[in-house]
Amino acid sequence: MDPIAARRAEIDARQAALLSILQQLGCEAALLMMPVHLSWFTVGLNVRGLLADTERPVIYTDGRQRWLICSHVDSQRLFDEELDRLGFQLKEWQWEGGRASLLESVTQGRKIAIDRPIGRAPQLTLPLRYLVRELSLYEQNSYRALGQAVAHAVEATGRHCGVGETEAEVAGQLGHRLLRHGIEPAVLSVVADDRGAKYRRAGFGSTPLRRTCTIQATGQRDGLYVTCSRTISFGPPPPEFRQAYELALRLAALFRSLTIAGQTLGAIAHAGRPILAQTPYEYDWRLSAPGYGTGRYPAEELRRAGQEEPLLAGQAILWQPRVGPAALVDTFLVTTEQPVPVTPPEDWPVVRLSVRGGPYYDIPDILIR
Repeated sequence: MDPIAARRAEIDARQAALLSILQQLGCEAALLMMPVHLSWFTVGLNVRGLLADTERPVIYTDGRQRWLICSHVDSQRLFDEELDRLGFQLKEWQWEGGRASLLESVTQGRKIAIDRPIGRAPQLTLPLRYLVRELSLYEQNSYRALGQAVAHAVEATGRHCGVGETEAEVAGQLGHRLLRHGIEPAVLSVVADDRGAKYRRAGFGSTPLRRTCTIQATGQRDGLYVTCSRTISFGPPPPEFRQAYELALRLAALFRSLTIAGQTLGAIAHAGRPILAQTPYEYDWRLSAPGYGTGRYPAEELRRAGQEEPLLAGQAILWQPRVGPAALVDTFLVTTEQPVPVTPPEDWPVVRLSVRGGPYYDIPDILIR
């Protein structure tokens, strides 16, 4: 199918899903204000430039027609580059007048469902929660291409960084590679030596690379987020680092083997605790989350009101087993059988592992330089 026609069909399906929700809520129309919901409804709207939260575009739909509500500053580019031929109409405000007055005129006298807590308006956040998580087949193809590009950038950075460079300098190289592919760096992390053992969210700083380095990137394109990491060692890795990384490898294999629709992240993480038992890292599972939902979010906790939520087919998830100074992060698509790797190693050493006689998984190993 023509890409424009395919994307328009996706938007039509999401508009129909919203119509069903509106009928259940007894509402006439919906306002989508949260960026993640705009991205979901439009299948990848990119809002560019510096703007205040009160200047962000809004979607208005009655379930049969759809409008983009935006500033005249943005409307030309959005319709030229983002929404052309996708069936959107336009409601526009002048920047000096502001968005609030236009929203008031659009919603006055109507029962409107909104995805933000405003007055007593019915809420859309919960009904959209599960719809937003599942990526369509159309989106999954784009998502896997994004994952391959992010993994390529991380691996290229790992192959070319050198001893003595600072974490910040390596992060700059990584960000440059992502931007060249049209990928926005959402979160970058470069961790030298054993700094990751002390700081689970280390980011990057002025520490120079000496023995080992873990490079991690979260890249965003068309409203979708992908995360992966790779680890390098300048010469044979220190024994303590090698031991920690091998435990992370075993956890990564176990997590993958259990990543199927209907499982919960908490139950999968609990199954990995025996791997760390009677090791120096027995209680490392307490120090950080083993993974997150991802896809339309950089990271999303898969719990509501303290209750674990089951994984859905078509949902994206990132696993991040962290043991001592070692971390091993990759993104996957959940299915009813085996997870689909979104960030598979491209030009990188791998360890092939199987869990209880199941399929083998190629998991990124340490690149020794």
